[in-house]
Amino acid sequence: MAKDFPPKGPAKPFNPGFGTQGSFKPTVGLPASAAAGGFRPGAGQAEKATGRDDVIKLLRLGGAHLAAGRFEHASAAAAGVLKAEPRNPDALHLIGLVALGRGDAEKAEKFIAAAAALMPRHPNVWVNLGNTQRDQGKGDEAIFSYLRAESISPNYPEIFLNRGQLYQDTSRYEEAIADFERLIDLRPNEAAPYMRASAAAAAAGMFREALSFGQRAMAVLDTVPPQIKAIVATTHERLGELDEAISLAKEALAGDPSNAAALRTWSKARRRQRKHDHALLTELRERLESLDTGTISRSEARLTYAELAQICDEQGDAAAAFSYFTRMNDATSQLPELKHVNLRKFADDVEKLIETFVPDFVKSWTPVPENGKEAGHASVPVFLVGFPRSGTTLLDQILDAHPDVQVFEERPLLREVRNAIAGYPQGIATLTETDRQALRQIYWEALRKEGALLEQKTVVNKMPLDAIHAGLVHRIFPEARIIFALRHPADCVLSCFMQDFVPNGAMVNFLTLEGSACFYDRVFTLWQQYRELLPLNVQEVRYENLVADLRAEVEPVLSFLGLDWNDAVSNPAAHALARGTIRTPSYSQVTQPIYSTATERWRRYEEQMKPVLPILKPHVERLGYSL
Repeated sequence: MAKDFPPKGPAKPFNPGFGTQGSFKPTVGLPASAAAGGFRPGAGQAEKATGRDDVIKLLRLGGAHLAAGRFEHASAAAAGVLKAEPRNPDALHLIGLVALGRGDAEKAEKFIAAAAALMPRHPNVWVNLGNTQRDQGKGDEAIFSYLRAESISPNYPEIFLNRGQLYQDTSRYEEAIADFERLIDLRPNEAAPYMRASAAAAAAGMFREALSFGQRAMAVLDTVPPQIKAIVATTHERLGELDEAISLAKEALAGDPSNAAALRTWSKARRRQRKHDHALLTELRERLESLDTGTISRSEARLTYAELAQICDEQGDAAAAFSYFTRMNDATSQLPELKHVNLRKFADDVEKLIETFVPDFVKSWTPVPENGKEAGHASVPVFLVGFPRSGTTLLDQILDAHPDVQVFEERPLLREVRNAIAGYPQGIATLTETDRQALRQIYWEALRKEGALLEQKTVVNKMPLDAIHAGLVHRIFPEARIIFALRHPADCVLSCFMQDFVPNGAMVNFLTLEGSACFYDRVFTLWQQYRELLPLNVQEVRYENLVADLRAEVEPVLSFLGLDWNDAVSNPAAHALARGTIRTPSYSQVTQPIYSTATERWRRYEEQMKPVLPILKPHVERLGYSL
């Protein structure tokens, strides 16, 4: 629900004010009033400052223009000041904020860093410097800047707002929640801090905690905005508490009939209660189609199109469903948060791995001893991987239901290992045994931090696209067991295109059907290279077999892991409901009894799939499927 949360960039635009020495001191609060700054809408900015009063006037005027998004005017005002005072820190700060507003974080950093050097005791300057670094992916530098701001002003709210967002964006959820908790302490009567904290908790799969933040807001705020009620309703729906979700969604819609998040939750919860009720589907479709998507934000339109697409799919109206899925992805591609995402990075990383993992590279590896099970651990490391939407979440629930298994879902546990290798992936070739042991400890510590019971359980790391790092896994953990989830390539690709993933560097590859197919091709090309080059310990699980005969497909997996059959794994839906922390978009599917209607789903969309089938055909044939 992107509307519910402030955008990235400066925490708030620009607020000029006066310090104790009479000098101009901008902050990141709301802009000064027109009367205080002499703001004249549309005023020309060519005038040059000739005295201190003129400097202050131009800075106030520039700040007001910046706050209103008039970047050209704000930049011209700053230039006017710099003609009179070439080292004026406030003008440098203003130019940096203009650059940041335009999306040029690199230029913004240069100007705001210059301002920080000239006025190092202003927390807002350090916060904005941190924002420029955050938007460039310079996480460590950004945190340092936020810490500088905190050392100057420990109660400055924008520190916790922006640093918390950085932590959330980099999956450091505990730290994000802690910062947003601090923001709640500082602004207990504002809705936004509670919404931030709830979003971070939900992203971490901590849905009870997410619910608690929303309920705290409802208890504290004199007037509860519909956005808060929508958040609480959505969290209830995630937890399978459908009556509560519908009730609160109705309350939110009573206050704001066009609240797309509440409308989607209201519709989705009702669909879950009354599966395949055609009269209900018609009612829901008419209600959502009556919403004027031209009057709402792209993030809200995305939610609306996503729900309409699912309704049409259930109705069997493939053409309309595909049209809405396309509109959903088009809206996603225009979300402001993607402005700072390198849309090519993940795909480029896959290409780099394809180019790197060739026979000569593997032959060049320095020899290291074979490894067995880590001393004191109950099991060798286990990785559950596969292409998204290939049944990994269902497998996760099945395995986690076993009393001797502990599954961690969707946590970037291998990232710390990769980051510790200079020049990855080429750097793995020259690792020594000392290096490898140190990297193994980094992984164990990452697992322990998440609560892994390594001495008592078979611990499974479920991160589907970690399949692209199977070479790294083998180099560091040659004893590892890899469970690889397979599904018909056309079903995988279509399902990824149809899923409203939280947009990030990997999921942006699914915003078009062709992009989804090409991404599948590259991931499976890499996986095939790994299988040919490396002696991986792999157990494949086919989604189609899994939903047809669970025990026949799962019992070999348990044997592969050295475990006996346990009847608890036969009811993954009950386990999913009890677990209550499913982080993936499949949460509503895995809380239902196993069904086979998603098998061969792509054939209902064969007309729309025709352009990409040639891309998938080699993989379809190699994996033993058919078109």
